[in-house]
Amino acid sequence: MAKSKYKLDPDEQDYVNVIALHGKQLDKANDNFDNILDTSNKAVKDSEDLLKQYSNDLSSTTENNRPQLKLFQIPPKTMQSFDEAEWKRLVQKASDEIGEDAKIEDILLPQEIKLVEKKFAIIRGQFDDIHRLDKVDWLLSFTSGTLATLIDVFLVQLPKHPGFLGGKSTSGGPLSNFIRERVQQTFSPEEIRKLERENWAPYDPSTSIGLESVVEGLGPRTHRFQSLGHDPILGFIFGVRDILSGSFTAIDTNGEVITQAVGVPKDFRGMGLFNALIRQFGHLKSDVSTPAGLPAPLMPLLQLVQFGSFGKRGYSLGELSRAMYRQGYDFSHFLSMSIPVLIIEAVVRGGYFFKRRQEGFEIADSIPFNIPGTKHKPKLQTMLFTAHTIATTVNVAKTAITQNPLAVNYAQWMMFLKSLFSQLNWALIKKEELFSDHFIKELDGDWNSIHDELDDLWKIAFNH
Repeated sequence: MAKSKYKLDPDEQDYVNVIALHGKQLDKANDNFDNILDTSNKAVKDSEDLLKQYSNDLSSTTENNRPQLKLFQIPPKTMQSFDEAEWKRLVQKASDEIGEDAKIEDILLPQEIKLVEKKFAIIRGQFDDIHRLDKVDWLLSFTSGTLATLIDVFLVQLPKHPGFLGGKSTSGGPLSNFIRERVQQTFSPEEIRKLERENWAPYDPSTSIGLESVVEGLGPRTHRFQSLGHDPILGFIFGVRDILSGSFTAIDTNGEVITQAVGVPKDFRGMGLFNALIRQFGHLKSDVSTPAGLPAPLMPLLQLVQFGSFGKRGYSLGELSRAMYRQGYDFSHFLSMSIPVLIIEAVVRGGYFFKRRQEGFEIADSIPFNIPGTKHKPKLQTMLFTAHTIATTVNVAKTAITQNPLAVNYAQWMMFLKSLFSQLNWALIKKEELFSDHFIKELDGDWNSIHDELDDLWKIAFNH
């Protein structure tokens, strides 16, 4: 038997086998009907011949006295339930009787297959048209991506540093310097000292002196990068845990996570979760305006990566991340790097919302976010992915030209990877799921049309 070009999953194969079985049964029933019809026609002809022999002129009967064929009203059959066990028996019967798995080509004629493929292509085209970007969508994506690129290249630039990995020093980008100054001016020295007194935390040792376990590389300039409690995001997990348990969690230069108990004041013990969260926030406030600042969110996790070779010293990626923090690649610079990202998000999402409203969509369908329980918005997702790809690509070029890792826009890369994951999820999984729903909806519409036509025909035939 020739191999079919259509691949079927097990459930689909069961459907095709059952249809093939029913096809065989219908063919057999048609053959029997043809035999009965031939026999009936012969009996009618013999009856007519017999009547003619007795000189009965059939043509003399008038319309009024001719016997009429009465159509009896046939009550519709009540739909019966079809449980899973009965379906399994039917599937097994089909498998037994047809011998081997049926193919699509066994149940449809070539011309029927062509019609199905044509219908499928039309529905696929309609679906793609719904989610295809138009000129305005592309314009929004390219405009926001280009604007973000210009801000990153000319305003963010690099953090101010005296020279990194043998490169030249830089005075820093205008936007980076501006935000850094504003952050450092947020709290006065007196306010910082007060915050430090009121929000002491056990994860704040600046050296290994007095600790039970030595944390390699721990020093006054890097301890906030190595201590997970100082991370703006991770701190609300590890920092709060350290506060509640009186411990210190840090990553050493070998990429090892070390957690150890430290001495805490007596009145510090027994603290509740809410007070621990307040203390954690207060401690971060006490550090954010200092020259060393706080690390960029989640960046301390790069210390776990102990491979790669960067610069003349052959830094691993973990060592490189620590060195970048020492050169001003911190939370303040992260805020400046986030401005281009926010530009993309604001322009694309705002443009999407107003365009959808102009096209007549309801507010719920125009909200520029994929909210659980609402319709997925793949067009918005593709627009964001396009804009972030443009900005990230230019950032790669910026880093390659300067030959300086400090040129990497960490915030942009984080958003690009998030957008890439969403786009891959759409292209590989979500798109086919939505197309399947769209396809079934179109077929249901066709079935409803056929049902309506059959219903009208039934009413005409049986005088309803």
